[in-house]
Amino acid sequence: MKTHISLLLVLVLTTGLSFKSTGQGPVDPARPGSGIFGFGFGPGIPYFGGGGFGPAILLHYDQSIWKAGPGSVSLGGQIGTSFYLNDFAHHNINYAERWTNLGFVFRAAYHCGWKVRGLDTYAGFGAGTLFSFYHNTEYGSGYQDTKVGFLPTCFIGGSYFFNRTVGMNAEFGYNFAFASIGMDFRIGR
Repeated sequence: MKTHISLLLVLVLTTGLSFKSTGQGPVDPARPGSGIFGFGFGPGIPYFGGGGFGPAILLHYDQSIWKAGPGSVSLGGQIGTSFYLNDFAHHNINYAERWTNLGFVFRAAYHCGWKVRGLDTYAGFGAGTLFSFYHNTEYGSGYQDTKVGFLPTCFIGGSYFFNRTVGMNAEFGYNFAFASIGMDFRIGR
């Protein structure tokens, strides 16, 4: 699993560095009227169970709505998923547990670029619905369970845009993944 994460990190960094900075990144990437679509990968959060490490995949869209002080406020949404697998083998007992978590979140954030070309830092919160699917092969034909619950999120992150449309992103918090890295694509002004 560590090899997969290392390869993914190298792929994201290589892709980001291939868009070398031309000094043309916007001074305020998240100014009102702009939208930012992004994706990220990181270690997932084990909602309703799931021990160990599980990868998470996140997609988000933030539409900057209005100016507020030196920054702007965005509203948007996010879809995220995480996967966990636990194989157990001890003496004559063998079974596997699997969790798949899928969530849909409405989110709001405050963005500030600090007047640095290409930089967008932000913090926010969200709320949505989480679906958690569980499967265990220990009980003969297997045991399955599905849980649905409320999903609160909070996050802090930053993006650096190499040009007017493409940037790298890092985000931390309680948001499908404790930490994620990925890419952002700026849409709009």
